[in-house]
Amino acid sequence: MALDRSDLWARLLGFLFFLPILIPVLAGYPYILIGTGFAAIWVVYEACTLLGRGVSVVRRILAICLMMGVFLLPILSKSDVISIPLAIAIMAGLALGAYGLLGRGEALFMLLLAATIYCLSYLSARPEGAFMLISLAIIISASDIGAYFSGRIIGGPKLAPAFSPSKTWAGSIGGILFALIAAEAALYGFWQMHLSVALGALVAGLAILSQMGDLYESAMKRRLGIKDSGQLVPGHGGALDRFDGYMTTLPVAVWALASDIALLGNLQPQ
Repeated sequence: MALDRSDLWARLLGFLFFLPILIPVLAGYPYILIGTGFAAIWVVYEACTLLGRGVSVVRRILAICLMMGVFLLPILSKSDVISIPLAIAIMAGLALGAYGLLGRGEALFMLLLAATIYCLSYLSARPEGAFMLISLAIIISASDIGAYFSGRIIGGPKLAPAFSPSKTWAGSIGGILFALIAAEAALYGFWQMHLSVALGALVAGLAILSQMGDLYESAMKRRLGIKDSGQLVPGHGGALDRFDGYMTTLPVAVWALASDIALLGNLQPQ
C-alpha cells in the first residue's frame, strides 16, 4: 500500500498544535500543570460534546466541571487517602449519569476517561511526573508512527476491520518494534544504558495498550456514527483522537511509578 504524502505531512504539521502542552511539561513542576491542564480541558470538552449530543447544555457543563474536579483533586489534596475516594465517588456519579442518559458503552467510556484524567493530574503533581509523561509520549508516538509506516508499506491482514478498517497486524507489530527502538535510543542517548528485559516488556506492553486505546476509541466513534472526534488539528482529527492511547496507558504509568518498576526511579533526572 502506497504512502499518502498529504496525510503524512498533515500528521507531522499537526504536532505543532501540541507545543503548548509539550513545552510546559518539559519545564517540569509547577509549569507542567499548565500543559496537562490545557490538555485535560480540551479532551474533556470534546468528549462531553460528542457523548452529550441530545443532552441538555446544563448537564454537559456539569459533566465537564466534575471531570475537571477529578483533575484538581491530586493537585489540591496532598493525601491519596482523601483524593482517591473522592475521585472514585465522582467517577461513579459520572458513569451512572452517563448510563442513565446515554447507555452502557458511553458510561464505560466516561469512567475510563475520568480515571485517565485523574492519572494525568496525579503524575503532573509529582516531581517524577514530567519524566513519566515524556517517556509515555515517546512510546505512544513511536508506536503510532511505526504502525502507520508498517501498515502502509507492508499491508496484510486487517487487525480489527469492524472498528478500524485501515489498521493491520503488520502495522501493530511494527508499532511495537518502533516503540522499543525509540525507547532504546532514548535510554542510550541520555544514560548510555540499554533496555533491560523488564523495561523492554513494560515498553512493549505500553505500546500494545496504546493501540488498544486507539481501537477502543475507534469503536466508540463508530458507535456514535462519526469519523473524527474533532477537526481542530489537520490530519489528526480532534484532541480525543490523539489522547486515546493515553486512556489505556496512563493508569499503568501511575502503577509503574508507585511500584518503582524496572529501575524507573534510577533513570529519572536528579
